[in-house]
Amino acid sequence: MKNLLLLLLSAAILSCTSREQSTPLIDAENMTQEQIDSVLTEFKFEYTQPVLIDSSDHVLLPITTRLLERRRTYDRENYYDNDYPRYWNILFYNKASGETSLLTESKFRISDFKVNMEDKGPMLAHSILYEITDLDYNKDGKLSGQDPEHLFISNTDGSDLRRLSPINEDLESFTLIPNSDQLIIKTRRDKNGDLKFNTEDETIWYRIDLQGDSTPLEMVDSVDRKKIENLYFDQWLKKKTGSEQP
Repeated sequence: MKNLLLLLLSAAILSCTSREQSTPLIDAENMTQEQIDSVLTEFKFEYTQPVLIDSSDHVLLPITTRLLERRRTYDRENYYDNDYPRYWNILFYNKASGETSLLTESKFRISDFKVNMEDKGPMLAHSILYEITDLDYNKDGKLSGQDPEHLFISNTDGSDLRRLSPINEDLESFTLIPNSDQLIIKTRRDKNGDLKFNTEDETIWYRIDLQGDSTPLEMVDSVDRKKIENLYFDQWLKKKTGSEQP
């Protein structure tokens, strides 16, 4: 019985280890192109459903990748989210010229993007918004779901890609103000400096005007937040009166 328990325990440990090691470890030093090609044959590069942009010649083909052995697509909905992005790049195709280009040659996790926005202003009508992770915030050597997402914007052909939301703050949501080029974004700031983003951290609201300099401006700054917190203290927290005994 003791040997059986040890065997079951060893199997459980090996099973957990194999699940944790979902990222293939590759010794890439001094690899020839033939060796690189051999590794890449284990993957399938998929160009997802084309996305057409209104009133333009541009078509988007988001790129994701699948490891053939596991028959799983690496995206935010499945087990391998911490190791692989939903999309890691986007191919832009110009249907008039036939030319193609990539959004970036940098390492990005692209969790979502937004085109053909309703009630947009003139600048947003010719833009694409992206939710992107590009910084290894917790210094664990990879871009994962533990690192902050940022709001990015580009032209409809993928050019002039730039960050809109504050660096090192995790994007939680963004809202377009109708018939304008203004956005309201909500982020989470790592207030306690533990390199994590959770409910213990501070929620910050910003307004961004794309017709201005696109600088995020806090809608409620630290002075206003303190005033609001003190108002809650005064109005809603029960306090002892002079006649009450401890």
